Amino acid sequence: CYPDMTRGFRYRTIRWKFVESIEPPKVVHVRHNDLITKGNVYGQVTVRMHTKQTLAIYDRFGRLEFGDENLVKDVLEYIVFEKHLPNPYGPWRMHTKIVPPWAPPKEPVIRTMFIPKTQKNPWDRAWDDKEPVPTPSEEALRKFEELNEELNRKTGYNYTPTEPKETKEVATTT
Repeated sequence: CYPDMTRGFRYRTIRWKFVESIEPPKVVHVRHNDLITKGNVYGQVTVRMHTKQTLAIYDRFGRLEFGDENLVKDVLEYIVFEKHLPNPYGPWRMHTKIVPPWAPPKEPVIRTMFIPKTQKNPWDRAWDDKEPVPTPSEEALRKFEELNEELNRKTGYNYTPTEPKETKEVATTT
């Protein structure tokens, strides 16, 4: 059961909270069985649990991927616990979770991996039609030109971007 529960949660943070029991847990089925040899007995108990819980899953950057920490949901679960009976001090382990055929289908997982186009993205100011793209001030342009001229004097190389000049064709006679 553990690999099924933890599959796909690497680099994610899970925040789960038990809020309250709506009904007390109820044992709905009990069984035991010998495995491989006689005396190697495992007992299984199926428990119906009707509770209120919250669940939120965050990706490795702390962005909410699924659920909501503030949204309390009613959860009806049938969980199978098992124990190795010859060991009186052994722990009860979760074996599996049973989903009855009459249960409603799970909600689809809507992953919030990107900001939808309908929301304003503060990093896309250059693409925003409502706010103009900031242009450098006159003082910033003047400082840039001064630094460029100083660099040209020191290195002897022209770092100033220039437009290609038009050249006139001169006819030569020989």
